[in-house]
Amino acid sequence: MSRGIFYSLGFSVVLGTVIVFSSSNWFFVWVGLELNTLSIIPLLCGSFSPRSVESSVKYFLVQSVSAAMILNVIIIQAWLCSSWDVGYPLGFVMSLLIVFAVGLKLGLFPCHYWFPDVVQGVSLINGLILSTWQKLAPFVILINVVASLEVSLLVCMGAFSVFIGGWGGLNQTQVRKILAFSSVAHMGWICATVGYSVGGACVMMVIYVIINSGVFLLVSEFNVKSLSGVSRLVYTSYGGSIGLALGVLSLGGLPPLFGFSIKFVSLSFLVEGGSIFLSVALVMGSLLSLFFYLRVAFNSALVLFPQHSLVIFGWRSVRSCIGGGLTFRGLLLSVSIGLSLFGLLGLPFFISLI
Repeated sequence: MSRGIFYSLGFSVVLGTVIVFSSSNWFFVWVGLELNTLSIIPLLCGSFSPRSVESSVKYFLVQSVSAAMILNVIIIQAWLCSSWDVGYPLGFVMSLLIVFAVGLKLGLFPCHYWFPDVVQGVSLINGLILSTWQKLAPFVILINVVASLEVSLLVCMGAFSVFIGGWGGLNQTQVRKILAFSSVAHMGWICATVGYSVGGACVMMVIYVIINSGVFLLVSEFNVKSLSGVSRLVYTSYGGSIGLALGVLSLGGLPPLFGFSIKFVSLSFLVEGGSIFLSVALVMGSLLSLFFYLRVAFNSALVLFPQHSLVIFGWRSVRSCIGGGLTFRGLLLSVSIGLSLFGLLGLPFFISLI
């Protein structure tokens, strides 16, 4: 793929998301979603390997079904109410369709099965895009229509997503699938909270994007694809292994790391809203995720496996940014990891935005 085509497609992906962000008309929201989807498909193909092409086709089919559901809701809503306004109240059936369509795009239970397979089949950078940027547009749709949604259904989907995300990641050995199931669980936390506080859910999404970007960029920098590669990382970059261990622990929500803010913000609004049982259920579900987070952390930095005495590793060698010197990718990696570790200090600032 030529550089010009690559930048054009990347600009179209960003433009589609911006259109969704700035539109109050259902038709332009749908156009933005379609522009975003059709532009990301060639980027997901990458080198056009069979695995990446298969993942791209899966992603295209899933997004097509979701877009068709949203388009049906738009047409029926315009026919019944003569309104294209996103803020216009939805009926019961339209609310259910929107919840399932957005859940399909976000990878929520029971529409999550496609997401781990697609992330596993693409590159780590494309997996980062699918886990972060591609979730922003449907999340904006969700918060724009949450006032007329069936919040109980959304909460149930979110709670089950937390359990399924933790359960699905227990037996995984591939880093991309572990991060994919982690994304399913985090989307569950966010969607279970959005019915109680839109501002709190937005803060949780921002924190998740920061932490997840740091972990994805780190494993991409050192080309870590499996748990065996994670265990060997300590011999090539001690700092990288420590950063990866702390990054995944931050995803797990352990204090005093930045990821604890996600759990803190969510539980604060759930308890304030009187949903004690839901709070307990989400915490119990997150314990499943914490198991495989700890497994990655142990493999990364806390346990050194026995090696043959004649095997010599370049221990603590420094790997510079790709291309040498300071690059945008290296700067983004440094900022993401730094915020993942010390961002909890800025929690009062994030709370003030709610």
